[in-house]
Amino acid sequence: MKLLKDLASRMLACIDPIVILSFLILISAIASNLTSYKVVQVFGTEASLGTFTMPIILMLLNPIAEVYGKKRSNQILFATCLAEILFAVSFTALSQSQRDCGLLPLADRGHCEALNQSYVLISEHIVRGSISFAIGCLIGSQFNTRFLLYLKNLWSSRLYFIRDIFSSVIGEVVYTAICFMIAFYGVFPFATILKIFAFSLMFKFSSTVVLSWISQYIVLLLYRYQAWSKGDSGGRKVKFSSRYLQV
Repeated sequence: MKLLKDLASRMLACIDPIVILSFLILISAIASNLTSYKVVQVFGTEASLGTFTMPIILMLLNPIAEVYGKKRSNQILFATCLAEILFAVSFTALSQSQRDCGLLPLADRGHCEALNQSYVLISEHIVRGSISFAIGCLIGSQFNTRFLLYLKNLWSSRLYFIRDIFSSVIGEVVYTAICFMIAFYGVFPFATILKIFAFSLMFKFSSTVVLSWISQYIVLLLYRYQAWSKGDSGGRKVKFSSRYLQV
């Protein structure tokens, strides 16, 4: 039994939750950028597919700011934006080397041409989308993080669920306004941009409430990991979601 406990402790020591969260944030950012120019009809109005993955970023970023502070959160955000831009540039470069569909059997040419066309469509906008994401996310997340930590000090670390919702809403509004203006202006008609913007805000507001429940448990796990990694066997009291939890 002791051997199993030691093995489990060593495995946990090798797993840094910050690395896992950072990787998930980057995946969400890339997925949002790849699908942001794909417009679909949802409940009779236009919507960008990228809208459905963007709220995940703040759901994962806010717990890092809550537990490790604004500086660590900003470092991860800057690294994510840089990596996302590099991915966009690499994707654009690779999309230039398309397959010669004429060399394939006739039955496979249709699929090959459709694939080449999709690469071209994405590569035309992906760098612009990544830059708009970086600018919007860096500015929006600053509003989000500052407000989250301001309320944390004001309320003595309590009510994370409420603080997360308020700060995320502010961050999403700022991000969406900046990102959409840069990414979509001149690509879609202004009326379409307004419809996409309105749906995006409504979806993000509603999803923030649901994702905040997940976000608060990520905070709890980070606190527990922090206490475990410091060898704090006695635990400590942490004000969390309007009540005290032992971590």
